[in-house]
Amino acid sequence: MKKSYLAAAAILGAAVFAGQAHAVKIDLGKGKSFKMGFRAKVHAVYAGKRSDTDKSDIYFSVPNARIYGKGSISKIFKWGWQGDFAGKIKTTKSDPGNHDHQVKFGVFKLVDAFVILDFAKEFKLYAGAIKLPWELHSGIQSGWSFVMPTGPAYELKNTGAGNPFTNPASDKIPGSGSRSPQVGVWGKVAGGLFKYYLYAADGLDRSSSTDPKTGYGVRVEFAPVMAGYKGHPGYVLKETYLGKQNTLAIGLSYFTQDYGSGAKSQKSFGVDALWEQNLGAVVPNISIGYVSHKDVGGSSGADVNGLLLQGQILFNQNTILGKPAVGVRWAQSDPDGAKKASVLGATAQLYVKGVGNRIALSIDRVKDDNPGMKDYTDLTLALWYNF
Repeated sequence: MKKSYLAAAAILGAAVFAGQAHAVKIDLGKGKSFKMGFRAKVHAVYAGKRSDTDKSDIYFSVPNARIYGKGSISKIFKWGWQGDFAGKIKTTKSDPGNHDHQVKFGVFKLVDAFVILDFAKEFKLYAGAIKLPWELHSGIQSGWSFVMPTGPAYELKNTGAGNPFTNPASDKIPGSGSRSPQVGVWGKVAGGLFKYYLYAADGLDRSSSTDPKTGYGVRVEFAPVMAGYKGHPGYVLKETYLGKQNTLAIGLSYFTQDYGSGAKSQKSFGVDALWEQNLGAVVPNISIGYVSHKDVGGSSGADVNGLLLQGQILFNQNTILGKPAVGVRWAQSDPDGAKKASVLGATAQLYVKGVGNRIALSIDRVKDDNPGMKDYTDLTLALWYNF
């Protein structure tokens, strides 16, 4: 057995250091397997003028270049990890527009590292750095969205209203704001009619009374399997399955975290729904999401709400570069009745192979009602590969 894994390591080493982009998958039988691959995205962006001191600009970037692996030691003991070569560019020039596109190659950041004990489809135990099981659209990094190439809540974090579609836990993994160190259980019951997650998130040794305490969360999904629909099949929620299954899933999420020393307890609530139907020639897809965060960070009255509507039509015929699709998305951030911010986007794309290999062109209009902020429009050409 050791020889088998050494052989796998040798193959992987040859692939990585020879510069070849080939995923490696090895099945050793009896539940033992190993897979390793690469994924990245490339952007060409026209960024609109964001402030009086900013200028519109065209730039090119590779926001993410990832390497990942997953495997199992037995039919029960499974694991996965993912890392990203990304960060900020070193520059002597200021960035008054706060454009979130800089990259620094050679800096490796952890994205995922977790273990799953797969006891049964009704009960799986997991622990490690992994995506928080929260609202469907929340925490999806810009560019890793399966429908909108710029992400469901593009640029809201850079507005005066902030981004409500985010990971509500205080402790996050440096390489991904959607991941947190956590332990939990999840599974499907009643033939997939219901799916549940129960978890606790905490990443710091509490050294003072003001440090955030352990956060606790729950998510429940409903899928009407009796009508021929399926819910999200795996741990991670996806925005589209490209017609491979008829999907109808409704999710309710709740997360709470205490901050100690007389501070308020943050309470976050989310609801989402996804419908996708393979009609043969076309595959329509519609999703909605609503989130409400109360006393964010333990601060009394620091509330923010968010609403998101997203849709896509996939034309289920292959062209020379894949299956074409058109999509739209509107998202709004409303911080407790204060000045709102929103983003409206439209995209046309080609799914070359799955969601990980595609080409997309999108336009996003960001509006910000907060004082001193300007509305602006960005144009993005995005390309992904996944091996």
